[in-house]
Amino acid sequence: MKNYFLYCLLLCVAISTSANARESIDLNSFKYPYLVEHARGNQVMVLNSGIASFQKRLDLIRQAKKSIEIEYFIYSIDTAGRLFTQELIKAAKRGVKVRIIVDKSLPIFELNKYYAKALKANNVEVKYYNDASIIRFSTFQFRSHRKLFVIDDKIAITGGRNLADEYYDLSGKFNFLDRDILVEGPIVKTMRETFEKFWTNKITVTPKFPKKPVRPEAFSPLEAILSDDHREEVEEYEYDAKIYKKKMDKATEYVTVQAGDTQYLRKLEDIARPILDNKKMHLCPDMTYASDLPGANGLRRLNADFKDKYRLLNKVIHNKIIEAKEKILISSPYFVHNLKAHSLYKHLLQENIEVTIYTNSLASTDAVYVAANFYRDIETWQSQGMIPYIHAGEWIPETPVISEEVKKAKWGTHSKTHVYDDDTIMIGTYNVDQRSNFYNVEMALFCRGNLELAAEVQESVESRMNTGYKIIENRQAIDSKGKKVSIHGDAGFKSKLMMTILAVPSWIFSYLL
Repeated sequence: MKNYFLYCLLLCVAISTSANARESIDLNSFKYPYLVEHARGNQVMVLNSGIASFQKRLDLIRQAKKSIEIEYFIYSIDTAGRLFTQELIKAAKRGVKVRIIVDKSLPIFELNKYYAKALKANNVEVKYYNDASIIRFSTFQFRSHRKLFVIDDKIAITGGRNLADEYYDLSGKFNFLDRDILVEGPIVKTMRETFEKFWTNKITVTPKFPKKPVRPEAFSPLEAILSDDHREEVEEYEYDAKIYKKKMDKATEYVTVQAGDTQYLRKLEDIARPILDNKKMHLCPDMTYASDLPGANGLRRLNADFKDKYRLLNKVIHNKIIEAKEKILISSPYFVHNLKAHSLYKHLLQENIEVTIYTNSLASTDAVYVAANFYRDIETWQSQGMIPYIHAGEWIPETPVISEEVKKAKWGTHSKTHVYDDDTIMIGTYNVDQRSNFYNVEMALFCRGNLELAAEVQESVESRMNTGYKIIENRQAIDSKGKKVSIHGDAGFKSKLMMTILAVPSWIFSYLL
């Protein structure tokens, strides 16, 4: 009941602000480096293929001469994470300064203090963003969802991809169709300076490295037999030493080159190199970089000006949306709105702005509770003129993958991409949901004025979109050939049952989705 009243309160806040949903938001309160508009002299490359995007990261690490800065929401202990990390260590050993920030969201956190200790031994520094325990429920919600990769203040990559197999087309179980943007030019220094702001903020902490258990003072075997105190002391030491060794051995193995790595990397490069060789660098005539600010927590959220101090990106996106004159194309893995956003999109549709979205179906999502909200609202959106497409849950043969097993895996869309009026793009970390609007720290790059670049991005989104399902009236969907299909994609009975069970809780807690 308490949560229900909290949700009602949030709805009231949304209603009270919805009258301004169609007006431009003043961004003057946000200072450099979190917002830079109308930047010139930057070039960009769009990275659609997961394998090619991974290879590009490895290439850049090998080219680094001075510094590498990295931020991820997810940093997994898997093949992609291991190969990436080993390249970082090689760079550190040749004198490159390597720093990593990983969000410490406990449900998905893997790069623990043992791995951080192994990395520190190899001259790679690690810090954690927001290590609040889960019992601090409010503060725990404020996560860093930023994805940033910077080389020598010259080249950077941001976008939807975290560091895990599923973001680089390498998992035999589940993979994400995603998109990154590589940028080279003056804006990169600004992006690195936001990293510095996060690195030095007090919410970002240095891990407390585990200490090797100390052997008890020597005593005779007879004393060990006769003394319960000694026996317990020895057993406790042996247990702690065993656990410590097991975890450190695992961390050491993670940072050590394994048999077969060279062959695996060669196989990846054979796929990626032709893709990268055909990628074009585009000049961006007018670039905007925006990032939310670090440091939000449960106490600060009580301040009336909380969003005006910490949440910037959704305001920039708001202004870009209301500037659209003809059409907007949005690709997002999630599509959950508050009332203010609902009012904004309703206004656009009433003004005959074409709004097309591409998101996950129940068959392709990694979050059934989000799908429950999407399916509840989609008929309303569609009836008001929005054009919704959903991913079917299958591999799309747009680029090669490493094995047949990967092709047969479940696939979902994960790209966070907007196209406005055929001339402006956004690629970043921002999902269309409440978490990205309020709780998560996000970042994105916008480019306006290069029609060829915008066309390339739009073509990529539409190519994926058109292989999925289009939602039409009466909660029906059709495939690319016009054949009627399930609005849930190929979701099985268990997924449908789970979504039904979660329908009411998902509505109540939609402010957290």
